[in-house]
Amino acid sequence: MATPLILPDSKQVAIDLLAAAMPGVLVTSRLPEGKALNAALPAVRVLRVGGTADMRGWADPATRDRPRLSIDCYDASEATAMRLAMRVRAEWELLPGRSTGDGIVAGISEETGPQDRPEEPNSDISRVGMILGMSVRPPLPNS
Repeated sequence: MATPLILPDSKQVAIDLLAAAMPGVLVTSRLPEGKALNAALPAVRVLRVGGTADMRGWADPATRDRPRLSIDCYDASEATAMRLAMRVRAEWELLPGRSTGDGIVAGISEETGPQDRPEEPNSDISRVGMILGMSVRPPLPNS
């Protein structure tokens, strides 16, 4: 009986690589609530919103997960939230070839560029978001 192929947790790969590239920025999939979020700014939330997979075999380089990720950038003003989004976008371009213990980024895409995503009207924070994609393959055996 064949062992099933478990693809990398691509969302966690994205979180780990962005966090390593952006010291001083909280990169997470779960934001602190209420005033704790204000204290944690700047922050980037990564949510998986879909994607597909190609599964051909463990050692086949075509085997990969291709998630679509909603990236929300939070900061104290619209201008700083947009700058944070532009920084994430720039870092995203550098991800191909980078890896974590769980996976290797084989490619990236931009589905939608940075866009205003207003928070509640009474909130003291601003949010800018985008949809980014990536292609992540498992690490090769014995690597």
